[in-house]
This record gives sequence, structure tokens and C-alpha cells, in this order.
Amino acid sequence: MTTTKSNLETQVQELTDDLNTERAKVQQFGSILGQLRYRVAEVLELDNATRSKLLNEIDTVFMRAL
Repeated sequence: MTTTKSNLETQVQELTDDLNTERAKVQQFGSILGQLRYRVAEVLELDNATRSKLLNEIDTVFMRAL
């Protein structure tokens, strides 16, 4: 099979679309983790040690994901 400029352009566009889709998913995931972090920090009535541990775990997941 001969690769043409048109085929390469199509492949690049498909990869770009896939990348943009994945970026949107990661951004949405980050937003959800941010909401979770807010709820743990501000909404739930937790003792300081438990709150700190949960926030640390959420931050660890956040850094791995992004």
C-alpha cells in the first residue's frame, strides 16, 4: 500500500481528534477530583488527621492522572 499525502493528513487529523477527546476526558476527571477535594476539605465534618490523609490521597491521584 502506498502512503499518500492525503492518507497521512487523514491519519494526523484522526490522531488529533483522538488526542483532543482524551484531553477533554482528563480535564473532566480533574474537575471531578477538584469537586471531591472541596467536599472533603469544606463539606464533610472530619477530624484533621482524617481530612489531611484523604486530601493527600486525592492529591496523589490527581498528580498521577494529570
